Amino acid sequence: MQEEHDVCADLIASALTSNQAFIGSLKSIMRQRGLSMKDLSDGSGIPLSTLNKAISEERDLRLSTLRQIINYFRPKSNVRESDIVVGLIAARSSLDKFSKRNIEFNGRRVSVKEYPAPDIEGAIISAIRAEREVDGIVCASIVASIIEKFVTLPIMAINIDESNIMASISTLIEKITSKCK
Repeated sequence: MQEEHDVCADLIASALTSNQAFIGSLKSIMRQRGLSMKDLSDGSGIPLSTLNKAISEERDLRLSTLRQIINYFRPKSNVRESDIVVGLIAARSSLDKFSKRNIEFNGRRVSVKEYPAPDIEGAIISAIRAEREVDGIVCASIVASIIEKFVTLPIMAINIDESNIMASISTLIEKITSKCK
């Protein structure tokens, strides 16, 4: 039997592929777990008629319905070691530069949970995965406007200042000039 984490990742990836791929994955998972449409309806809060229409492809899934289905399969965790958990979605190279995992801010314990994302699709998958585990998301501004369409969490774009931009320009110039030699 697939682990819950893998199930959610499979459902998200198939949903990004096509409605047919998502429905095929969902049916397969339900079959493996011995779940009926009624079980999924009761557990997710989605009306049975809505599920039937989606499964029979009479109607496209709404994003909120997709979110409910994925949340149904997510592992439930009630233990929190922090007052606030923040998800940080970025490329692995950026995450490796960030060393703080636990922060105290205004008297509150804050944990930072990493979500590596090699591309925009990965950022969307990470955001949907993070929605169950964190209180808010920090990510690059280029994906923030996309991610906010998929999750209901507060999102903050990483602020880039002139020193960050100048350091990147400097590194780029070094690469360009080293190729010219």
